[in-house]
Amino acid sequence: MYSIDAGMVDHPSGGGASGLGFLRRVLFRTDHKAIGLQYLWLALLSVFLGMIMSLVMRIHLVWPAAHLPFLTGLDGSPERYAALTLLHGSLMVLMVLTAAPQAGFGNYLLPIHIGARDMAFPRLNLAALWLILASLVGVTIAFFLPVQMGLTLWIAGIALFSIAALANALNFSVTTIDLRAQGMTLPRLPITVWAWFINAILSLLIFSVLLAACVYLLADRTLGTHFFSLPTLLPSISPYSQPVTSPVASPALWQRLFWFFAQAQVYVSILPCFGITTHLIATFSRKPVWAQRAVVLALCAVGLFGFCIWGQHTFASGLNPYSPLVFGLLASSLGLPASILLISWFGTLWNGKVQLTTAMLFALGFVSLFLAGGLSGLFLARNDLTATAASDDFITGHFHLVMGIAATFAMLGALFFWFPKMFGRSLDEGLGKIHFWITFFGVYCVFMPMHWLGMIAHLHLSPEATVAATAAASTIRSFVTIATLVTVAAQGIFLVNFVKSLLKRGEAVAKNPWRATTLEWSLPSPPPLGNFASAAPVVYRGAYEFGAGKFGAPNVEDFASQSLPADSTPPAAPGGTDAGLQPLPPQAAGTV
Repeated sequence: MYSIDAGMVDHPSGGGASGLGFLRRVLFRTDHKAIGLQYLWLALLSVFLGMIMSLVMRIHLVWPAAHLPFLTGLDGSPERYAALTLLHGSLMVLMVLTAAPQAGFGNYLLPIHIGARDMAFPRLNLAALWLILASLVGVTIAFFLPVQMGLTLWIAGIALFSIAALANALNFSVTTIDLRAQGMTLPRLPITVWAWFINAILSLLIFSVLLAACVYLLADRTLGTHFFSLPTLLPSISPYSQPVTSPVASPALWQRLFWFFAQAQVYVSILPCFGITTHLIATFSRKPVWAQRAVVLALCAVGLFGFCIWGQHTFASGLNPYSPLVFGLLASSLGLPASILLISWFGTLWNGKVQLTTAMLFALGFVSLFLAGGLSGLFLARNDLTATAASDDFITGHFHLVMGIAATFAMLGALFFWFPKMFGRSLDEGLGKIHFWITFFGVYCVFMPMHWLGMIAHLHLSPEATVAATAAASTIRSFVTIATLVTVAAQGIFLVNFVKSLLKRGEAVAKNPWRATTLEWSLPSPPPLGNFASAAPVVYRGAYEFGAGKFGAPNVEDFASQSLPADSTPPAAPGGTDAGLQPLPPQAAGTV
Protein backbone atom coordinates (compact mmCIF):
# COMPACT_ATOMS: atom_id res chain seq x y z
CA MET A 1 0.00 0.00 0.00
CA TYR A 2 2.90 2.34 0.72
CA SER A 3 5.79 3.18 -1.58
CA ILE A 4 8.64 3.92 0.82
CA ASP A 5 12.29 4.27 -0.10
CA ALA A 6 13.57 1.49 2.13
CA GLY A 7 17.15 2.63 1.77
CA MET A 8 16.34 5.92 3.44
CA VAL A 9 14.08 4.69 6.25
CA ASP A 10 16.39 2.51 8.29
CA HIS A 11 14.34 2.45 11.46
CA PRO A 12 10.72 3.52 11.94
CA SER A 13 11.68 5.32 15.14
CA GLY A 14 13.93 7.68 13.20
CA GLY A 15 17.15 6.60 14.84
CA GLY A 16 18.62 5.41 11.55
CA ALA A 17 18.85 8.92 10.13
CA SER A 18 21.83 9.81 12.31
CA GLY A 19 23.84 6.97 10.82
CA LEU A 20 23.50 8.18 7.24
CA GLY A 21 26.16 10.25 5.56
CA PHE A 22 25.60 13.97 5.17
CA LEU A 23 24.63 13.75 1.49
CA ARG A 24 22.13 10.96 2.05
CA ARG A 25 20.85 12.39 5.33
CA VAL A 26 20.32 15.97 4.15
CA LEU A 27 20.60 16.32 0.39
CA PHE A 28 19.19 12.99 -0.79
CA ARG A 29 16.77 12.14 1.97
CA THR A 30 13.38 11.11 0.60
CA ASP A 31 11.43 11.46 3.84
CA HIS A 32 8.50 13.77 3.13
CA LYS A 33 9.10 15.80 6.29
CA ALA A 34 12.70 16.60 5.37
CA ILE A 35 11.63 17.60 1.86
CA GLY A 36 8.80 19.77 3.19
CA LEU A 37 11.21 21.61 5.49
CA GLN A 38 13.65 22.18 2.63
CA TYR A 39 10.85 23.75 0.59
CA LEU A 40 10.07 26.03 3.51
CA TRP A 41 13.73 27.04 3.85
CA LEU A 42 13.81 27.91 0.14
CA ALA A 43 10.61 29.93 0.52
CA LEU A 44 12.01 31.77 3.56
CA LEU A 45 15.13 32.73 1.61
CA SER A 46 13.04 33.81 -1.37
CA VAL A 47 10.64 35.92 0.64
CA PHE A 48 13.44 37.92 2.25
CA LEU A 49 15.10 38.44 -1.14
CA GLY A 50 11.75 39.51 -2.57
CA MET A 51 11.17 42.01 0.25
CA ILE A 52 14.59 43.56 -0.31
CA MET A 53 13.80 43.96 -4.01
CA SER A 54 10.42 45.54 -3.27
CA LEU A 55 12.16 48.00 -0.95
CA VAL A 56 14.67 48.89 -3.68
CA MET A 57 11.82 49.48 -6.14
CA ARG A 58 9.90 51.70 -3.71
CA ILE A 59 13.01 53.82 -3.04
CA HIS A 60 13.59 54.17 -6.78
CA LEU A 61 9.99 55.31 -7.36
CA VAL A 62 10.13 58.02 -4.69
CA TRP A 63 13.74 59.10 -5.18
CA PRO A 64 14.64 58.17 -8.78
CA ALA A 65 17.96 60.03 -8.56
CA ALA A 66 19.06 58.13 -5.44
CA HIS A 67 22.26 56.12 -5.70
CA LEU A 68 21.32 52.44 -5.52
CA PRO A 69 24.51 50.35 -5.59
CA PHE A 70 22.70 47.14 -6.53
CA LEU A 71 21.25 48.70 -9.71
CA THR A 72 24.02 51.18 -10.44
CA GLY A 73 26.59 48.41 -10.53
CA LEU A 74 24.46 46.65 -13.17
CA ASP A 75 24.26 49.74 -15.43
CA GLY A 76 20.96 51.01 -13.93
CA SER A 77 19.17 50.88 -17.29
CA PRO A 78 15.38 50.64 -17.68
CA GLU A 79 15.82 47.08 -18.89
CA ARG A 80 17.68 46.23 -15.68
CA TYR A 81 14.92 47.77 -13.57
CA ALA A 82 12.32 45.74 -15.50
CA ALA A 83 14.43 42.62 -14.88
CA LEU A 84 14.44 43.44 -11.15
CA THR A 85 10.63 43.60 -11.19
CA LEU A 86 10.51 40.28 -13.06
CA LEU A 87 12.85 38.61 -10.56
CA HIS A 88 10.81 39.93 -7.63
CA GLY A 89 7.60 38.58 -9.13
CA SER A 90 9.17 35.23 -10.03
CA LEU A 91 10.50 34.64 -6.52
CA MET A 92 7.34 35.71 -4.74
CA VAL A 93 4.77 34.02 -7.00
CA LEU A 94 6.61 30.78 -7.73
CA MET A 95 9.03 30.10 -4.87
CA VAL A 96 6.86 31.55 -2.09
CA LEU A 97 3.15 31.64 -2.96
CA THR A 98 3.17 28.43 -5.01
CA ALA A 99 5.89 26.29 -3.42
CA ALA A 100 5.51 27.08 0.30
CA PRO A 101 1.80 26.41 1.05
CA GLN A 102 1.55 23.37 -1.26
CA ALA A 103 4.98 21.75 -1.55
CA GLY A 104 6.25 22.97 1.83
CA PHE A 105 3.44 22.58 4.35
CA GLY A 106 1.66 20.06 2.13
CA ASN A 107 4.66 17.73 1.86
CA TYR A 108 5.27 17.83 5.58
CA LEU A 109 1.68 17.45 6.74
CA LEU A 110 -0.34 15.57 4.11
CA PRO A 111 0.88 12.03 4.97
CA ILE A 112 0.53 12.52 8.73
CA HIS A 113 -2.86 14.19 8.22
CA ILE A 114 -4.21 11.09 6.51
CA GLY A 115 -2.31 8.39 8.41
CA ALA A 116 0.26 7.51 5.72
CA ARG A 117 3.95 6.69 6.19
CA ASP A 118 5.19 8.89 3.33
CA MET A 119 4.20 10.36 -0.01
CA ALA A 120 3.25 7.89 -2.73
CA PHE A 121 6.45 8.47 -4.76
CA PRO A 122 9.31 9.52 -2.44
CA ARG A 123 12.03 9.59 -5.12
CA LEU A 124 9.84 11.66 -7.44
CA ASN A 125 9.25 13.98 -4.50
CA LEU A 126 13.00 14.49 -4.07
CA ALA A 127 13.50 14.99 -7.82
CA ALA A 128 10.85 17.74 -7.81
CA LEU A 129 12.68 19.50 -4.97
CA TRP A 130 15.94 19.53 -6.93
CA LEU A 131 14.19 20.78 -10.05
CA ILE A 132 12.72 23.68 -8.10
CA LEU A 133 16.15 24.44 -6.62
CA ALA A 134 17.62 24.45 -10.15
CA SER A 135 14.78 26.73 -11.26
CA LEU A 136 15.52 29.15 -8.41
CA VAL A 137 19.21 29.27 -9.33
CA GLY A 138 18.45 29.75 -13.03
CA VAL A 139 15.88 32.49 -12.52
CA THR A 140 18.24 34.36 -10.18
CA ILE A 141 21.32 34.08 -12.43
CA ALA A 142 19.23 35.29 -15.39
CA PHE A 143 18.98 38.71 -13.74
CA PHE A 144 22.77 39.25 -14.01
CA LEU A 145 23.10 38.21 -17.67
CA PRO A 146 22.59 40.32 -20.83
CA VAL A 147 18.90 40.78 -21.59
CA GLN A 148 18.42 38.24 -24.39
CA MET A 149 20.53 35.55 -22.75
CA GLY A 150 18.88 36.24 -19.43
CA LEU A 151 15.40 35.87 -20.90
CA THR A 152 16.30 32.50 -22.40
CA LEU A 153 17.65 31.24 -19.07
CA TRP A 154 14.60 32.62 -17.24
CA ILE A 155 12.23 30.74 -19.56
CA ALA A 156 14.24 27.55 -19.03
CA GLY A 157 13.96 28.07 -15.25
CA ILE A 158 10.19 28.46 -15.50
CA ALA A 159 10.03 25.25 -17.57
CA LEU A 160 11.93 23.38 -14.83
CA PHE A 161 9.54 24.75 -12.22
CA SER A 162 6.59 23.56 -14.30
CA ILE A 163 8.00 20.02 -14.46
CA ALA A 164 8.49 20.02 -10.69
CA ALA A 165 4.98 21.34 -10.10
CA LEU A 166 3.52 18.59 -12.29
CA ALA A 167 5.50 15.94 -10.38
CA ASN A 168 4.28 17.34 -7.05
CA ALA A 169 0.69 17.51 -8.28
CA LEU A 170 0.77 13.86 -9.35
CA ASN A 171 2.32 12.85 -6.03
CA PHE A 172 -0.26 14.75 -3.98
CA SER A 173 -3.17 13.34 -5.97
CA VAL A 174 -2.07 9.71 -5.69
CA THR A 175 -1.19 10.07 -2.00
CA THR A 176 -4.58 11.52 -1.14
CA ILE A 177 -6.51 8.94 -3.13
CA ASP A 178 -4.55 5.76 -2.30
CA LEU A 179 -2.73 6.17 1.02
CA ARG A 180 -5.48 7.25 3.40
CA ALA A 181 -5.57 5.29 6.65
CA GLN A 182 -8.33 2.80 7.30
CA GLY A 183 -11.45 4.70 8.25
CA MET A 184 -10.22 8.00 6.77
CA THR A 185 -13.26 8.49 4.56
CA LEU A 186 -13.64 11.61 2.45
CA PRO A 187 -15.97 13.37 4.94
CA ARG A 188 -13.36 12.79 7.68
CA LEU A 189 -10.53 14.45 5.77
CA PRO A 190 -9.25 17.73 7.24
CA ILE A 191 -10.06 20.77 5.12
CA THR A 192 -6.33 21.26 4.57
CA VAL A 193 -6.15 17.90 2.77
CA TRP A 194 -9.08 18.83 0.55
CA ALA A 195 -7.38 22.11 -0.34
CA TRP A 196 -4.07 20.41 -1.22
CA PHE A 197 -5.87 17.74 -3.25
CA ILE A 198 -7.98 20.19 -5.29
CA ASN A 199 -4.93 22.38 -5.77
CA ALA A 200 -2.96 19.39 -7.10
CA ILE A 201 -5.63 18.65 -9.71
CA LEU A 202 -5.70 22.30 -10.80
CA SER A 203 -1.88 22.36 -10.98
CA LEU A 204 -1.87 19.29 -13.23
CA LEU A 205 -4.06 21.16 -15.70
CA ILE A 206 -2.35 24.53 -15.82
CA PHE A 207 1.34 23.73 -15.39
CA SER A 208 1.16 21.32 -18.33
CA VAL A 209 0.04 24.26 -20.51
CA LEU A 210 2.75 26.54 -19.12
CA LEU A 211 5.39 23.86 -19.74
CA ALA A 212 4.30 23.48 -23.37
CA ALA A 213 4.34 27.25 -23.86
CA CYS A 214 7.86 27.53 -22.39
CA VAL A 215 9.16 24.68 -24.57
CA TYR A 216 7.70 26.29 -27.70
CA LEU A 217 9.17 29.67 -26.77
CA LEU A 218 12.59 28.17 -26.08
CA ALA A 219 12.44 26.43 -29.46
CA ASP A 220 11.64 29.74 -31.17
CA ARG A 221 14.56 31.46 -29.42
CA THR A 222 17.19 28.75 -29.83
CA LEU A 223 16.19 26.42 -32.67
CA GLY A 224 14.70 28.87 -35.14
CA THR A 225 11.16 27.47 -35.05
CA HIS A 226 8.10 29.69 -35.51
CA PHE A 227 5.51 28.54 -32.99
CA PHE A 228 4.77 32.13 -31.97
CA SER A 229 5.28 33.84 -35.30
CA LEU A 230 3.40 33.85 -38.59
CA PRO A 231 4.92 33.85 -42.11
CA THR A 232 4.20 37.15 -43.83
CA LEU A 233 4.88 38.11 -47.45
CA LEU A 234 7.09 41.17 -47.71
CA PRO A 235 6.79 43.30 -50.89
CA SER A 236 9.42 42.59 -53.53
CA ILE A 237 12.22 45.09 -54.01
CA SER A 238 11.93 45.08 -57.81
CA PRO A 239 9.32 43.86 -60.31
CA TYR A 240 11.73 41.06 -61.29
CA SER A 241 12.12 39.52 -57.81
CA GLN A 242 9.75 37.27 -55.91
CA PRO A 243 8.04 38.34 -52.67
CA VAL A 244 9.99 37.34 -49.58
CA THR A 245 8.43 35.32 -46.75
CA SER A 246 9.48 36.56 -43.32
CA PRO A 247 8.28 35.53 -39.85
CA VAL A 248 6.45 38.25 -37.95
CA ALA A 249 5.81 37.98 -34.24
CA SER A 250 2.25 36.99 -33.35
CA PRO A 251 1.78 37.28 -29.58
CA ALA A 252 -1.88 36.20 -29.54
CA LEU A 253 -1.12 32.48 -29.09
CA TRP A 254 1.39 33.20 -26.34
CA GLN A 255 -1.12 35.44 -24.57
CA ARG A 256 -3.73 32.71 -24.59
CA LEU A 257 -1.36 30.03 -23.29
CA PHE A 258 0.05 32.39 -20.67
CA TRP A 259 -3.32 33.46 -19.29
CA PHE A 260 -4.50 29.86 -19.32
CA PHE A 261 -1.89 29.44 -16.58
CA ALA A 262 -1.66 32.89 -15.01
CA GLN A 263 -5.32 33.43 -14.17
CA ALA A 264 -5.63 30.04 -12.49
CA GLN A 265 -2.29 30.59 -10.73
CA VAL A 266 -4.06 33.04 -8.41
CA TYR A 267 -6.21 30.18 -7.13
CA VAL A 268 -3.26 27.76 -6.98
CA SER A 269 -1.68 30.20 -4.52
CA ILE A 270 -4.81 30.89 -2.49
CA LEU A 271 -6.49 27.46 -2.31
CA PRO A 272 -4.10 25.94 0.28
CA CYS A 273 -4.43 29.14 2.29
CA PHE A 274 -8.22 28.71 2.38
CA GLY A 275 -7.70 25.25 3.85
CA ILE A 276 -5.11 26.42 6.40
CA THR A 277 -7.27 29.36 7.53
CA THR A 278 -10.36 27.18 7.93
CA HIS A 279 -8.33 24.66 9.93
CA LEU A 280 -6.90 27.29 12.27
CA ILE A 281 -10.22 29.05 12.84
CA ALA A 282 -11.94 25.78 13.76
CA THR A 283 -9.11 24.71 16.09
CA PHE A 284 -8.91 27.98 17.99
CA SER A 285 -12.68 28.50 18.09
CA ARG A 286 -13.07 25.01 19.61
CA LYS A 287 -15.91 24.34 17.18
CA PRO A 288 -16.46 22.15 14.13
CA VAL A 289 -16.20 23.88 10.76
CA TRP A 290 -19.58 25.46 10.10
CA ALA A 291 -21.16 23.82 7.02
CA GLN A 292 -18.06 21.71 6.38
CA ARG A 293 -19.40 19.95 3.29
CA ALA A 294 -20.41 23.28 1.79
CA VAL A 295 -16.84 24.47 2.39
CA VAL A 296 -15.47 21.43 0.52
CA LEU A 297 -17.84 22.11 -2.37
CA ALA A 298 -16.80 25.77 -2.33
CA LEU A 299 -13.14 24.76 -2.62
CA CYS A 300 -14.03 22.50 -5.56
CA ALA A 301 -15.91 25.39 -7.18
CA VAL A 302 -12.94 27.74 -6.74
CA GLY A 303 -10.70 25.22 -8.50
CA LEU A 304 -13.21 24.58 -11.30
CA PHE A 305 -14.16 28.20 -12.01
CA GLY A 306 -10.56 29.36 -11.56
CA PHE A 307 -9.53 26.96 -14.32
CA CYS A 308 -12.32 28.07 -16.68
CA ILE A 309 -11.94 31.86 -16.62
CA TRP A 310 -8.60 32.05 -18.45
CA GLY A 311 -10.07 34.14 -21.28
CA GLN A 312 -11.20 37.15 -19.28
CA HIS A 313 -7.88 38.93 -19.97
CA THR A 314 -7.69 38.11 -23.68
CA PHE A 315 -10.74 39.79 -25.19
CA ALA A 316 -8.55 41.67 -27.71
CA SER A 317 -6.65 38.60 -28.97
CA GLY A 318 -9.11 37.27 -31.53
CA LEU A 319 -11.53 35.30 -29.36
CA ASN A 320 -15.18 34.90 -30.26
CA PRO A 321 -16.99 38.23 -29.62
CA TYR A 322 -19.44 36.45 -27.31
CA SER A 323 -16.64 35.09 -25.12
CA PRO A 324 -16.62 38.11 -22.74
CA LEU A 325 -20.14 37.14 -21.65
CA VAL A 326 -19.12 33.56 -20.86
CA PHE A 327 -15.88 34.42 -19.10
CA GLY A 328 -17.49 37.32 -17.27
CA LEU A 329 -20.26 35.08 -15.91
CA LEU A 330 -17.72 32.47 -14.81
CA ALA A 331 -15.58 35.11 -13.09
CA SER A 332 -18.64 36.54 -11.33
CA SER A 333 -19.59 33.03 -10.21
CA LEU A 334 -16.44 32.90 -8.07
CA GLY A 335 -18.20 35.27 -5.68
CA LEU A 336 -20.51 32.43 -4.57
CA PRO A 337 -17.85 30.01 -3.24
CA ALA A 338 -15.93 32.95 -1.77
CA SER A 339 -19.09 34.00 0.09
CA ILE A 340 -19.60 30.45 1.36
CA LEU A 341 -16.07 30.41 2.75
CA LEU A 342 -16.53 33.78 4.46
CA ILE A 343 -19.88 32.72 5.95
CA SER A 344 -18.32 29.49 7.20
CA TRP A 345 -15.43 31.33 8.86
CA PHE A 346 -17.75 33.77 10.62
CA GLY A 347 -20.18 30.96 11.49
CA THR A 348 -17.35 28.98 13.07
CA LEU A 349 -16.27 32.02 15.09
CA TRP A 350 -19.82 32.74 16.25
CA ASN A 351 -20.26 31.74 19.92
CA GLY A 352 -16.92 29.93 19.81
CA LYS A 353 -14.37 29.84 22.61
CA VAL A 354 -11.96 31.93 20.56
CA GLN A 355 -8.32 31.73 21.64
CA LEU A 356 -6.28 34.61 20.26
CA THR A 357 -2.98 32.84 19.74
CA THR A 358 -0.57 34.25 17.18
CA ALA A 359 -1.63 31.59 14.69
CA MET A 360 -5.27 32.59 15.14
CA LEU A 361 -4.42 36.28 14.73
CA PHE A 362 -2.73 35.57 11.41
CA ALA A 363 -5.74 33.50 10.30
CA LEU A 364 -8.08 36.39 11.15
CA GLY A 365 -5.66 38.75 9.39
CA PHE A 366 -5.97 36.58 6.28
CA VAL A 367 -9.76 36.92 6.42
CA SER A 368 -9.49 40.71 6.77
CA LEU A 369 -7.03 41.07 3.89
CA PHE A 370 -8.94 38.69 1.63
CA LEU A 371 -12.15 40.61 2.26
CA ALA A 372 -10.51 44.01 1.70
CA GLY A 373 -8.79 42.86 -1.48
CA GLY A 374 -11.98 41.26 -2.78
CA LEU A 375 -13.97 44.46 -2.21
CA SER A 376 -11.37 46.54 -4.04
CA GLY A 377 -11.67 44.08 -6.92
CA LEU A 378 -15.31 45.09 -7.36
CA PHE A 379 -14.16 48.52 -8.53
CA LEU A 380 -12.26 46.86 -11.37
CA ALA A 381 -15.56 45.64 -12.82
CA ARG A 382 -16.00 49.18 -14.15
CA ASN A 383 -14.71 49.27 -17.71
CA ASP A 384 -13.44 52.84 -17.52
CA LEU A 385 -11.40 52.18 -14.38
CA THR A 386 -10.01 48.92 -15.73
CA ALA A 387 -9.01 50.57 -19.01
CA THR A 388 -7.08 53.35 -17.29
CA ALA A 389 -5.78 51.62 -14.18
CA ALA A 390 -4.23 48.54 -15.79
CA SER A 391 -0.61 48.11 -14.63
CA ASP A 392 -1.28 50.93 -12.20
CA ASP A 393 -0.91 51.42 -8.44
CA PHE A 394 -4.56 50.43 -8.03
CA ILE A 395 -3.90 47.03 -9.59
CA THR A 396 -0.72 46.64 -7.53
CA GLY A 397 -2.55 47.34 -4.28
CA HIS A 398 -5.47 45.06 -5.12
CA PHE A 399 -3.28 42.17 -6.28
CA HIS A 400 -0.97 42.28 -3.27
CA LEU A 401 -3.79 42.49 -0.73
CA VAL A 402 -5.92 39.67 -2.10
CA MET A 403 -3.14 37.30 -3.13
CA GLY A 404 0.37 38.07 -1.92
CA ILE A 405 -0.07 39.49 1.56
CA ALA A 406 -3.17 37.48 2.46
CA ALA A 407 -1.44 34.23 1.48
CA THR A 408 1.64 35.23 3.46
CA PHE A 409 -0.51 35.74 6.56
CA ALA A 410 -1.97 32.25 6.15
CA MET A 411 1.52 30.78 5.84
CA LEU A 412 2.73 32.62 8.94
CA GLY A 413 -0.30 31.34 10.85
CA ALA A 414 0.51 27.81 9.69
CA LEU A 415 4.13 28.20 10.76
CA PHE A 416 3.22 29.36 14.27
CA PHE A 417 0.69 26.53 14.56
CA TRP A 418 2.83 23.63 13.28
CA PHE A 419 6.25 24.89 14.47
CA PRO A 420 6.07 22.72 17.64
CA LYS A 421 5.30 19.68 15.49
CA MET A 422 8.14 20.39 13.05
CA PHE A 423 10.89 21.33 15.49
CA GLY A 424 9.78 20.19 18.95
CA ARG A 425 9.91 23.80 20.13
CA SER A 426 7.45 26.68 20.14
CA LEU A 427 7.74 30.20 18.79
CA ASP A 428 7.47 32.94 21.38
CA GLU A 429 3.87 34.16 21.50
CA GLY A 430 4.74 37.63 22.80
CA LEU A 431 7.17 38.38 19.96
CA GLY A 432 4.72 36.75 17.55
CA LYS A 433 1.90 39.09 18.49
CA ILE A 434 4.13 42.16 18.25
CA HIS A 435 5.22 40.98 14.81
CA PHE A 436 1.61 40.40 13.77
CA TRP A 437 0.25 43.81 14.78
CA ILE A 438 3.10 45.80 13.20
CA THR A 439 2.85 43.75 10.00
CA PHE A 440 -0.95 43.92 9.91
CA PHE A 441 -1.12 47.71 10.15
CA GLY A 442 1.99 48.06 7.99
CA VAL A 443 0.60 46.22 4.97
CA TYR A 444 -2.62 48.22 5.11
CA CYS A 445 -0.55 51.42 5.21
CA VAL A 446 1.45 50.20 2.20
CA PHE A 447 -1.25 48.87 -0.12
CA MET A 448 -4.46 50.76 0.68
CA PRO A 449 -2.95 54.15 -0.33
CA MET A 450 -1.95 52.56 -3.64
CA HIS A 451 -5.64 52.37 -4.52
CA TRP A 452 -5.86 56.14 -4.05
CA LEU A 453 -2.75 56.68 -6.16
CA GLY A 454 -4.25 54.63 -8.95
CA MET A 455 -7.36 56.81 -9.05
CA ILE A 456 -5.56 60.14 -8.56
CA ALA A 457 -3.36 59.45 -11.58
CA HIS A 458 -6.39 59.35 -13.90
CA LEU A 459 -8.48 62.24 -12.62
CA HIS A 460 -9.43 64.82 -15.26
CA LEU A 461 -8.66 68.07 -13.44
CA SER A 462 -7.94 71.69 -14.18
CA PRO A 463 -4.25 72.72 -14.33
CA GLU A 464 -4.37 74.13 -10.78
CA ALA A 465 -6.03 71.01 -9.39
CA THR A 466 -3.57 68.82 -11.28
CA VAL A 467 -0.66 70.50 -9.47
CA ALA A 468 -2.35 69.86 -6.11
CA ALA A 469 -3.11 66.23 -7.04
CA THR A 470 0.51 65.71 -8.09
CA ALA A 471 1.73 67.05 -4.75
CA ALA A 472 -0.74 64.82 -2.90
CA ALA A 473 0.41 61.79 -4.90
CA SER A 474 4.04 62.56 -4.05
CA THR A 475 3.16 62.75 -0.34
CA ILE A 476 1.29 59.45 -0.52
CA ARG A 477 4.23 57.76 -2.26
CA SER A 478 6.57 58.95 0.48
CA PHE A 479 4.14 57.63 3.11
CA VAL A 480 3.96 54.25 1.33
CA THR A 481 7.76 54.06 1.19
CA ILE A 482 8.11 54.81 4.91
CA ALA A 483 5.42 52.22 5.70
CA THR A 484 7.31 49.72 3.53
CA LEU A 485 10.50 50.38 5.49
CA VAL A 486 8.72 49.84 8.81
CA THR A 487 6.95 46.69 7.61
CA VAL A 488 10.11 45.13 6.21
CA ALA A 489 12.00 46.01 9.41
CA ALA A 490 9.24 44.32 11.46
CA GLN A 491 10.11 41.03 9.79
CA GLY A 492 13.32 41.19 11.77
CA ILE A 493 11.20 40.48 14.86
CA PHE A 494 9.97 37.30 13.23
CA LEU A 495 13.51 36.34 12.23
CA VAL A 496 14.76 36.85 15.81
CA ASN A 497 11.84 34.81 17.13
CA PHE A 498 12.48 32.06 14.60
CA VAL A 499 16.23 31.76 15.25
CA LYS A 500 15.81 32.10 19.02
CA SER A 501 13.24 29.30 19.08
CA LEU A 502 15.40 27.00 16.94
CA LEU A 503 18.34 27.52 19.30
CA LYS A 504 16.37 26.73 22.45
CA ARG A 505 17.67 23.78 24.41
CA GLY A 506 15.83 21.55 26.83
CA GLU A 507 12.38 23.00 26.17
CA ALA A 508 9.61 20.52 27.07
CA VAL A 509 6.93 21.00 24.43
CA ALA A 510 3.61 19.26 25.00
CA LYS A 511 2.71 16.55 22.53
CA ASN A 512 -0.47 18.43 21.59
CA PRO A 513 -0.05 22.03 22.80
CA TRP A 514 -3.06 23.37 20.86
CA ARG A 515 -5.48 20.55 21.83
CA ALA A 516 -6.07 19.79 18.16
CA THR A 517 -7.83 16.71 16.83
CA THR A 518 -6.02 15.75 13.63
CA LEU A 519 -3.68 12.77 13.44
CA GLU A 520 -0.34 14.63 13.33
CA TRP A 521 -0.80 15.61 16.99
CA SER A 522 -0.92 11.95 18.04
CA LEU A 523 2.76 11.61 16.98
CA PRO A 524 5.86 12.78 18.87
CA SER A 525 7.29 16.17 17.95
CA PRO A 526 9.05 16.12 15.55
CA PRO A 527 7.54 12.95 14.06
CA PRO A 528 9.82 9.92 13.54
CA LEU A 529 10.80 8.47 10.19
CA GLY A 530 7.99 6.35 8.90
CA ASN A 531 5.48 8.39 10.94
CA PHE A 532 3.23 5.62 12.20
CA ALA A 533 5.85 2.93 12.89
CA SER A 534 3.83 -0.26 12.63
CA ALA A 535 0.69 0.59 10.68
CA ALA A 536 -1.47 3.57 9.92
CA PRO A 537 -4.08 4.24 12.62
CA VAL A 538 -7.75 3.50 12.25
CA VAL A 539 -9.77 6.72 12.01
CA TYR A 540 -13.12 6.95 13.76
CA ARG A 541 -13.99 10.65 13.81
CA GLY A 542 -14.19 13.74 11.70
CA ALA A 543 -11.32 16.21 11.82
CA TYR A 544 -13.09 18.90 13.85
CA GLU A 545 -15.07 17.22 16.62
CA PHE A 546 -14.84 19.73 19.44
CA GLY A 547 -17.18 20.40 22.35
CA ALA A 548 -17.48 18.86 25.83
CA GLY A 549 -21.21 18.43 25.30
CA LYS A 550 -20.44 15.77 22.71
CA PHE A 551 -18.88 13.63 25.45
CA GLY A 552 -21.41 14.46 28.14
CA ALA A 553 -19.21 15.44 31.09
CA PRO A 554 -18.02 18.93 32.07
CA ASN A 555 -14.64 17.69 33.37
CA VAL A 556 -13.79 16.04 30.04
CA GLU A 557 -11.61 17.80 27.46
CA ASP A 558 -13.30 19.50 24.51
CA PHE A 559 -11.46 17.48 21.85
CA ALA A 560 -10.54 13.93 20.87
CA SER A 561 -8.04 12.61 18.35
CA GLN A 562 -9.38 11.15 15.12
CA SER A 563 -7.73 7.86 16.07
CA LEU A 564 -9.81 7.42 19.25
CA PRO A 565 -12.90 5.21 18.83
CA ALA A 566 -16.17 7.09 18.83
CA ASP A 567 -17.43 5.24 21.90
CA SER A 568 -14.17 5.43 23.86
CA THR A 569 -13.44 7.59 26.87
CA PRO A 570 -12.21 10.97 25.62
CA PRO A 571 -9.10 12.60 27.07
CA ALA A 572 -9.10 13.72 30.67
CA ALA A 573 -9.31 17.37 31.56
CA PRO A 574 -6.08 19.41 32.00
CA GLY A 575 -4.01 17.99 34.82
CA GLY A 576 -4.66 14.37 33.85
CA THR A 577 -2.11 11.92 32.49
CA ASP A 578 -3.60 11.19 29.09
CA ALA A 579 -0.97 10.46 26.43
CA GLY A 580 0.72 13.82 26.67
CA LEU A 581 -2.36 15.84 25.66
CA GLN A 582 -1.93 19.12 27.50
CA PRO A 583 -3.76 22.45 27.75
CA LEU A 584 -2.62 25.48 25.82
CA PRO A 585 0.75 26.88 26.97
CA PRO A 586 0.59 29.95 29.25
CA GLN A 587 2.00 32.25 26.57
CA ALA A 588 -0.94 31.38 24.32
CA ALA A 589 -3.44 32.85 26.76
CA GLY A 590 -5.80 35.44 25.34
CA THR A 591 -9.11 33.64 25.33
CA VAL A 592 -12.16 35.60 24.33
